[in-house]
Amino acid sequence: MTIVFAEMPEAAGRDLSVERRHLPAAARIENFTYLGDQHALIDACRDADAILTDYVPFNRDVLQRLPHCRIISVAATGWDCVDVRAAAERGIGVSCVGEYCTDEVADHTLALLLALNRHLLAYHHQVQADRSWHWNSVHGVKRLAGQTLGLVGFGRIGQAVCRRGLGFGLRIVACDPLLDDVTANRHGARRVGFEEMLAEADIVSLHCNLNANNRGLLKRGAFALMRRKPLLLNVARGGLIVEADLVEALDRGLVAGAALDVLTEDSPDLLRHPLAGRRDVLLTPHVAFYSESALADLRRISAENIRAFLEGRPNEVFRLVSPAESAT
Repeated sequence: MTIVFAEMPEAAGRDLSVERRHLPAAARIENFTYLGDQHALIDACRDADAILTDYVPFNRDVLQRLPHCRIISVAATGWDCVDVRAAAERGIGVSCVGEYCTDEVADHTLALLLALNRHLLAYHHQVQADRSWHWNSVHGVKRLAGQTLGLVGFGRIGQAVCRRGLGFGLRIVACDPLLDDVTANRHGARRVGFEEMLAEADIVSLHCNLNANNRGLLKRGAFALMRRKPLLLNVARGGLIVEADLVEALDRGLVAGAALDVLTEDSPDLLRHPLAGRRDVLLTPHVAFYSESALADLRRISAENIRAFLEGRPNEVFRLVSPAESAT
């Protein structure tokens, strides 16, 4: 039995002892670092019975060339890196870690929100770069209480952000195709449509999976509907935003500022990226999920998913993704 760890460059050489403890003892473990070469990916995974990956793209062409693979375990809550429909056609299961970092992501969201609302980037630059100590050099700081926070996606993380936002005196509106009024009201939110949310929100925060229907959700037309020049937060997936259109919206003042934990590319070239180095954009390197406890859970669950599936216990897999949920 062969299990391949296929990972992005930033994960190369990391300790895999936790995963190894939870995989079948007799399995042969092979490592592969994906550098953008699809043919190399196919060669590395050709004999794999199972694959554990982070964000390496497994599209239809790759999946058709994996004759032995039975499961791809994605070490994340999202699964948009895998063509789930193509995998199902090949009899390959796709699993993800359905929940392990709800509190961490919600906390990170509020940290980004507070940093933007309090203009901490400007103050930090003033003190550290300009060596200037003046409270009144920054203008336009708004009282947070009473502002409207618009949540796109109202699953576990969206609900956790809602709870925290209510504690800061925010009004919460939420849009989610699976959300009903009763559930929204129970959590202290009001259910609205997407365009209504864009028009009402002082802060827009993304908490949905990426799929074929919402890729590029925030683009030029959506930014034009943002009447209140909101702050924009994204701790979900970079592909939800058309980055060139966000740059334009920032330049035109349609968006007051953005805090992004994810970009379209998982390993962006920050020397050339148009959102890097801006005074009105706060970037963190896809770390919203991170705490030592969450990382341990992520590593354990993603490995346990493989073991349960290979040993004929699919009902014990944390979450098996159905073809209907495919992101491609």
